[in-house]
Amino acid sequence: MLAALKKFMKSWFAAGILGLLIVCMAFLGFGKFDPFSAQIGTWVIKAGDREVDGQEFKNAFERAKSGLEQQYQQKISNEMALQNGFDRQVLEELSQNEALSALLARLGLKASDDLIEEEMKAQLMQVPGLFDEITGKLNQGEFLRLLSENNLTEKEFRKSIADGIVRQQFAGSLTAGLKAPRIYAALQGAYLLEERDLTYFVVTPGSVGAVAPPTEKELQDFMKENADRLMRPEFRQISVVRFNAQDYIKDLKADPAEVEKRFNFRKDSLSAPETRSLVQISVKTEKAAAEVADKLKKGEEPAVVAKAAGVEPILYDDKPRSAMFDKVIGDAAFSLPEGGVSGPLKGELGYAVVMVTHITPGHTATLEEHGAEIEKDVIAAAANNKAYNQAQAYDDAHSQGASFSEAAAKAGVKVVTIGPVSAQGVGMDGKPVEGLSKELLDTAFATQAGQESQLVEVSAGDQFAVRVDKVIAPALPPLSEIRGDLTKLLMGRKQAKMMQDRAEALSARIRKGESIEAVAASAGYKIVKLDKLTRAGAQDHEALGREVLSATLDGAQGQVFNAGLPKEGLMVGRITAVRSGAVADVAQMTEQQRQSFTQSVFQDVVASIQDYAKGKVKVKTNRDRALTALGVDPKDYADKPAEAEKGDAKKDAKGK
Repeated sequence: MLAALKKFMKSWFAAGILGLLIVCMAFLGFGKFDPFSAQIGTWVIKAGDREVDGQEFKNAFERAKSGLEQQYQQKISNEMALQNGFDRQVLEELSQNEALSALLARLGLKASDDLIEEEMKAQLMQVPGLFDEITGKLNQGEFLRLLSENNLTEKEFRKSIADGIVRQQFAGSLTAGLKAPRIYAALQGAYLLEERDLTYFVVTPGSVGAVAPPTEKELQDFMKENADRLMRPEFRQISVVRFNAQDYIKDLKADPAEVEKRFNFRKDSLSAPETRSLVQISVKTEKAAAEVADKLKKGEEPAVVAKAAGVEPILYDDKPRSAMFDKVIGDAAFSLPEGGVSGPLKGELGYAVVMVTHITPGHTATLEEHGAEIEKDVIAAAANNKAYNQAQAYDDAHSQGASFSEAAAKAGVKVVTIGPVSAQGVGMDGKPVEGLSKELLDTAFATQAGQESQLVEVSAGDQFAVRVDKVIAPALPPLSEIRGDLTKLLMGRKQAKMMQDRAEALSARIRKGESIEAVAASAGYKIVKLDKLTRAGAQDHEALGREVLSATLDGAQGQVFNAGLPKEGLMVGRITAVRSGAVADVAQMTEQQRQSFTQSVFQDVVASIQDYAKGKVKVKTNRDRALTALGVDPKDYADKPAEAEKGDAKKDAKGK
């Protein structure tokens, strides 16, 4: 039936019917289908004559997301990225770049093909293994693999190179000699080196007295107020059958015959061929070749002989026979002894003479040398086969009506019960449950209660099936289980409140005119003085914490403030002096800051040009197509209408 259908679809009759259907739908309508939309509206970004299609946007999105994952050292799902508007960010950045490139193209700026090729090669030469050592040609397969790993097509790579060349030359000509006015850097230098003196004391936890433990009502009220935070996630108890090759490796032994068979198959690749270093001098005539050979045999240096013949010597350094593309020259080179010189040779490209300068003997691999590693390969293959066969035996039995446990018994594997466990792999005690892969957890939480999953293949030699035995719905934990943690938390809050009240009372006395020294002494606190604190040197006082540094560096002279001091308590401080930094230091800082200000000005110039370009070329973007290219429904991430947002805000206000 399938073969007949395929045959029919290739016939002229089928093509005619499909054409007629398209014409009918174009005139009569079929939902919102537009038979010509593929030609008219496929762009995600349109800037003048330049377009970015869905695939190019998707590739750019994946590259940008990969950069974020490397930065934060964690995987980021498309859903999380879209919920945080990452697609808009990529769309905006791409539209700015396309607008600028379109504007520059209108100005007649274009990179030549030769310049693009040169820059592409310069960049690719930095990647090991992309060019053949002998021919110097690009390894197309490795090149395409590299592009794929970086979510790029060859067309996109070439386009980025061309755009980059034009932008770099444009920016260079635009900003040549650009320097920010010195006054900008001077203001920044004065700001960074402004000095402040701070006097403070610390209200410590021990100084506010004992804290009463929370009452039963306080604990209950806290649980109700924080029900969402305290709610335990859904837990599941599952049964698992697993067919993992690693479980069988320790019990298997390698078949000697199979080891020998594999060794014989790999012997050539494991052996090292003989290599030779040699000099080849190519000339036009047999007579010239004879003269070259005679001079070399007399002991003259090859470089001198080649120069006298008016040619450059060709050097081969530790090359195998396979690297010699000219058979005549290769045969001669690998038949001579070390130091030997050939006679005139008539090769494919004319006459030549070769001289062997060094011979590195080849090495034939032996089974004794590589037996251990091949045995491991044989055992691994046998273990994979055993795991696969057992998985098939389970699947066959299960498909024929055997229960989960019966099918596992027929396959010779045990059913392992795990849990209760959360979707994150954590038990009800809050500790991770060992031996659970992401694939297994995802499958367990995608399977209905009382149901069994199909066989899931994680990798070659690793398959599993899951049965969900029990589902424990999200619920608040019993107070008895978390009483200790809640008590500690509430007592900490009470203590913090007592410290805050004490600090506020002491600060109020200072604001009314008492000296900070007198107030500290009356409460039994020790005064600490910190002089000449600057913004430039703030990193030297990181132990004070961001809150203290911000309050000190942003406050006015005489200001009194409270701020948390990490690991110590609550600071009560007073800014006792604010003064300008030393003139010499400010002058030095001015010169240091001028370059960074210049870079900021340059960035502002580029941003202004990009904004101008977007308006000039009238950039268009289509977010729905961008989202479709990412494989999601645009409706799920549609913009919320302004009126709806106002209505929601009113509802929230009434609810409060």
